[in-house]
Amino acid sequence: MSGKHAIFVILIITALIPAELEAQVWPFRRRSQAERATRDLERRQRETGQQTNFFNPLQPFGSRRNNDRDDHIWSPETAYLSIPQTGNVSITNPSRLGINSKYELQSLLGASYWVPNLMIKRRIHSGEIYWATRHGIYVPTPGLNWAQNKGYHSYVDTTAAIPHIVAIRNELIVSKPFMDDVSCVQGIPWLIITAGLSADYGLSLESNDLSAIDEHIIGSRSAPLTGKGLLIIARLRADARLNDFTFIEGGFRYFNSTHHNNGFEHHAALNYFAAKNFSISPGYLLSIGNFGSSKVKIYPSLDLTWYFGQKSRRGGRIFEGSRF
Repeated sequence: MSGKHAIFVILIITALIPAELEAQVWPFRRRSQAERATRDLERRQRETGQQTNFFNPLQPFGSRRNNDRDDHIWSPETAYLSIPQTGNVSITNPSRLGINSKYELQSLLGASYWVPNLMIKRRIHSGEIYWATRHGIYVPTPGLNWAQNKGYHSYVDTTAAIPHIVAIRNELIVSKPFMDDVSCVQGIPWLIITAGLSADYGLSLESNDLSAIDEHIIGSRSAPLTGKGLLIIARLRADARLNDFTFIEGGFRYFNSTHHNNGFEHHAALNYFAAKNFSISPGYLLSIGNFGSSKVKIYPSLDLTWYFGQKSRRGGRIFEGSRF
């Protein structure tokens, strides 16, 4: 075969080779401009020791790390409900567990030794304003027996017969979230204002000669705890997000009962997340009322909270309508 015929045959074979095969066989291997540009960018980033997201220089390159949970700012005292199998365990604040899209279980675990309690919160509406009701039952008899055995006369007289007491709670909760329109984290508010109105009723199952409790904090809740009727509680609170690890909360409560002293409380706390799902909350509680030897008392407070379950849903997404 002559040289001209050989060159002609090679050209024919080259033209018949599929493009995919040609790209894999040297010397026909090719790299697109986009591939070369990407590799050049990665090489320059490795040389500088920095992975930069050019859409946001403060955010690492690649998928955005986002460990935010909306239940970090939506406390159990708001009208928000945790998603199923998600919640938190706390010492002094209500612990909670999401059951389904309509219901959430709650309990004050730190008080359950003295006052066994269980509450259920029900969603009414969620959207620009969240509405929920909370219903509960608690039994103060074990705590009264404990105080009597310890000799705490200001709580219960040592000679009094302690009856079996059951108290029930019904509460309406309304929350208004305020979103940050310029934030990169959509759906998580920076401020939540919550108002609540509850009616607690204590019922004695036996004859009852207990007196009103003459101590701050407990005295404000004396009527249902001693089985002596109705207590109305009106409250207002605010929860705010300072940054990814720090939240603040504060609120007021007013207690009104016909046969017992009325009281007023103010509390504030700083919630700091020492770990992804663990927070430490130091704060204080101010009590005002005609109890004991002083009308005003202030107490330090500390709560530890562990959050469990999957990442919570985002509330109030863009273009999201009201949910029932």
